[in-house]
Amino acid sequence: MIIVCLLAALVLCAGGRGAVTGGRPARPTRAAPSHIVVDTLNLAHWRRGGAAGLSPDTIVQTIDATAPTLKQAYSGKVVYVLKDRESRFDDAGAREAYRLAALRNGVYVSVASRYREPPAGTKPSAEHSSLGRDDFYMALLASRNRCAVLTADKLRDFARFRATIPPFYVIEYAFWRDAPEYEFVRPESTAYARLRRPKTVHPSEYFAQAF
Repeated sequence: MIIVCLLAALVLCAGGRGAVTGGRPARPTRAAPSHIVVDTLNLAHWRRGGAAGLSPDTIVQTIDATAPTLKQAYSGKVVYVLKDRESRFDDAGAREAYRLAALRNGVYVSVASRYREPPAGTKPSAEHSSLGRDDFYMALLASRNRCAVLTADKLRDFARFRATIPPFYVIEYAFWRDAPEYEFVRPESTAYARLRRPKTVHPSEYFAQAF
């Protein structure tokens, strides 16, 4: 009886410290990310084999075609980020299509939009990096949600984003909310001084190119 009690006490003590391997407590495993941020325009181009001619219709088709797979892989937020392509993808019809795509697929769609008359801040630049407001916002969301960005892009301009991207605003359509939410972003702000290039996941891990 005494031996049984001693064995039970040893088991309880071992359980309180966690599993033991080789005489040392095993390291706790880090949970897999439950969220993913999607570089929507890049994914649309990649699926089409780099073909030009994106439109709100092809963007919505990309969301419809990929959301089920990503929602199966990620239990948390699936956020599709795109930009308005200098206001060509951001008229009233396009916004309604993005809202319905978010609702239909149970995802978020965030559109990084330029101001027609930008507030004071970073001046417009001729550098390619100055157009990367969607890439900057993806990095911001990845940092907030501690997750990766699904993209085939190398984000080579990342180091120049804060110095060259003018202030912009984001329209977010959420599947659970009727009205969009707005966020106003000033990349040059010191609040983003420690923002780092996000980890990326290549689309080929989940999808095949479809011409």
